[in-house]
Amino acid sequence: MKSFDSRTYSINDFIEWDSQKQLVLNPAFQRRAVWSDKAKSYLIDTILRGNPIPKVFIRQKLNVTTKSSIREVVDGQQRLRTILSYVRDGFPLGRNQHPEYGGMRFSQLPEDAQSGFLTFEIAVDLLINISDSEILDIFARLNSYAVILNEQEKINAGHFGPFKVLADKIGFEYNEYWTKQRILTAQQILRMQEVNLVADIIIAMIEGIKSKKQIKRYYSAYESDFPHDVANLELRFREVVQFISNLFPEGLANTEFRRNHIFYTLFTAVYHCLFGLRVRTHFGSQKMTMAAMQMAERNRSPHLS
Repeated sequence: MKSFDSRTYSINDFIEWDSQKQLVLNPAFQRRAVWSDKAKSYLIDTILRGNPIPKVFIRQKLNVTTKSSIREVVDGQQRLRTILSYVRDGFPLGRNQHPEYGGMRFSQLPEDAQSGFLTFEIAVDLLINISDSEILDIFARLNSYAVILNEQEKINAGHFGPFKVLADKIGFEYNEYWTKQRILTAQQILRMQEVNLVADIIIAMIEGIKSKKQIKRYYSAYESDFPHDVANLELRFREVVQFISNLFPEGLANTEFRRNHIFYTLFTAVYHCLFGLRVRTHFGSQKMTMAAMQMAERNRSPHLS
């Protein structure tokens, strides 16, 4: 027998339930984790951009005395707390989070943005009059089918700063490029390997080539302080990709550069020639750059000779 019903509710519905004391945000089985300001800001930015957020699980029970429904949030408490707090001007959107609304509280948003926020729909699985033990069983079964997160997915889940946003944005922008050039497969992109590659490249653009990948360290270092020109980094990334496209008009799919780590070497070598990487005393980095340029020359299209 079906014990849930899938529906969508607007943010305004949740506001009304909360004001009428029909929304319970702290049932006994809920986790007590508290989100950081950056995590809260990232959620609000996601909604303002009209992008979907994870579904919420709610147990609905009938209060016979008041003849009203009580909705206990089984999963999604922090998301709803954040949304309700923002609507009440509890915190401003991070200044670097949104190009137009950064630094604004809800009441400072333009009227159309406020309206869009309040009418934003959240997917909900409504659990009707089921016990705590049944709820725990439902989540145990859901978790049994969950895919274990890889390292990049774990990193993304715990960071919300401008570096993470930049790597996500560029990775998504070049989705077709990664697959067409056979640098990454569609399945690898689904597991965020394009973000991993882009993040590693951006680190090289800023810090220089590293002897081994240190993405996790830099995600943490850049979370609260990223004193770099994001627009300029985006522009330079595009210029390097365009230069590589001019160098190989037939594409990289049939060259050694389609291999993930060799593409990284080619990109950083071209970037060094165009803009200059930070010089390290480690001889291996210079040797890697020279080798990439020599390989590029050997593989270069005869049309450019």
